[in-house]
Amino acid sequence: MATATDPQRETRLKDLAQMVIGAGALALPVAMSKDTWEIAQGLSAGDVAALAFTAVLLIGLFVYAAYFEGHLWAHLPNFFWRVLSIYGLTVIVSSLTLLLVNQAPWLTDAKLALSQTLLVALPAAFAATIVDHMS
Repeated sequence: MATATDPQRETRLKDLAQMVIGAGALALPVAMSKDTWEIAQGLSAGDVAALAFTAVLLIGLFVYAAYFEGHLWAHLPNFFWRVLSIYGLTVIVSSLTLLLVNQAPWLTDAKLALSQTLLVALPAAFAATIVDHMS
């Protein structure tokens, strides 16, 4: 039986680094797409919230199936930490990637920058999740 300190379910520094690498691998090409920039301009606040919710939900389902199936209640803090780590790091990587290509106008149009970031973060989060699980 798995314990609360089961290393397979804990998030380590190595896991966080792998999440960043996975997110960056997909964030870079998506962030450089003019289509992404244009799609983000047409997103409403509800669309942006739906993107974020969908990403977190799908990450949570994958993390549950990969690490915590049958043991979720004993490891609930580790589950939430892993899901939030994946998504949080992905959002940061996505935003930094957009900043590098001068497409995240945080100071002049924060709504657009957030829309772009969360649009890029959706596929990038999946890459981060899969790279994290490959270890």
